[in-house]
Order: sequence, then C-alpha cells, then structure tokens
Amino acid sequence: MEEEIVLREYLYSLRFYLLFVIILFTGAIALGYMGYMSETFSESFEWLQQLSEGIGDFTQLYPSWLIFLAFFIVIFLNNAFTCFLSIITGPFIGIFPLFSAVINGGLLGWLAHEAGWFVFLTIVPHGIFELPAYFISVAIGLRLAREVFKRKEERQLRLTLGEGLRVYLILILPLLIVAALIESGLIVATLFLF
Repeated sequence: MEEEIVLREYLYSLRFYLLFVIILFTGAIALGYMGYMSETFSESFEWLQQLSEGIGDFTQLYPSWLIFLAFFIVIFLNNAFTCFLSIITGPFIGIFPLFSAVINGGLLGWLAHEAGWFVFLTIVPHGIFELPAYFISVAIGLRLAREVFKRKEERQLRLTLGEGLRVYLILILPLLIVAALIESGLIVATLFLF
C-alpha cells in the first residue's frame, strides 16, 4: 500500500512534464496528419511493407505460438529500450525524449492520413498500455534534464535517476509487457486469419 502511495505521488510530481509530452505528441500527430515529414515516413513505410510481405511466408513454416513469441520479444525489447533511452538520455538536455515524442506522434498522424482514422482503432488495444508507459518515460527523461540545469548544490541527479529507474521497473515494464502481449496477439491473429 505504501509503495502505491509513493508511486502515485511520484506520478503526480510528473504531471506538468506529462502534460507537456502529451501536448507535444498530439501536436506532432497533427503535423504528421497534415503531411509534414511525409517523405521520411513514406520511405520507412515502404520498408515495413516489404518486411511484412516476407513475414507472411513464415506462417507456413513455423507454428503460430513461435511467431507470437518472436513478435512479443521484438516488440517488448524495442519498446523497453526506447523507454529506457528516453529516461537515461534525459540528462543530456532531453533531446532524445523530445525527438522521440515528435517522431512517434508524427508517424501516427502520417499513418492516420495515409490509412484513415481507422489506424487509431488498431492501436487502441495495446496503445492504452504502451502510450502511458511511453509518456511517463519521456516525462522522467525531461525531469532529469531539468535536474541537470539546477545549481550544483540543489541538484539531485543520482536520486532523481534512481526514482525514475525504479518507476521504469515497477510500472513502465509491466505496462510494456501487457502491450506487447496484446500487439503480438493481434499481429499473429491477422497473419493467420487473413
């Protein structure tokens, strides 16, 4: 119970960082939807389409549980690494967390423009777990960036980093595990049903 109260207080202390990240992400979605950065995303999307065509061949070679496991591992590790990077690179002026929020939001907006708003429905099942984990990790990174700019006698970078990594372990990673399970299940179901 005490840990829950401490976690709630910690998340409350991140409220302004979280608000900033959500506004930035939402703004990037709007920019992506309007076509900004479309050249970057269209090249990446072509590569993903080629990759997904190759993955279709695996459904005939391997059982569904093995494909599910492979997707789960790749998705989880990718998301866990991205969130971890958002936290630990925060002290370096927060460039990666901000860049990551803009790119991910822009990509989501671009996908909505290209494939229609239906794209948001496809991310909802896992996004309700993945996005909060992502937003919290970026907010922690920004909090660490702010800590760097404090006067030396007021700075508590080691303590702030320790708190952030603790939240990463007890909250962010479990959210990412659930998100990866759902996303992998949806991908495998799509591969085998269609």
